[in-house]
Amino acid sequence: MSDKIYTHDEASRIVESFENVLVKHNICVPSPEDDERDPDDMVGLYGSTYSELLDYVENKLLEITEAVRNGAEVIPEEYSGNF
Repeated sequence: MSDKIYTHDEASRIVESFENVLVKHNICVPSPEDDERDPDDMVGLYGSTYSELLDYVENKLLEITEAVRNGAEVIPEEYSGNF
């Protein structure tokens, strides 16, 4: 049996870690759908703002996995100096 990686799940976990920081510091990131938001839940990410960040993270994960598949070396915990 092979392991499966669901990139949407992994992207959600990454975005959730940012969401937790926003909630901890009581920060609201505006979204076009804020008028639909529960007034008691105005902290963190919502609507298309959340969805766009999730899509971006998932696409980056897919780009990384494709680069690795094509032979890129993974170097953890170190900056390249090009960012």
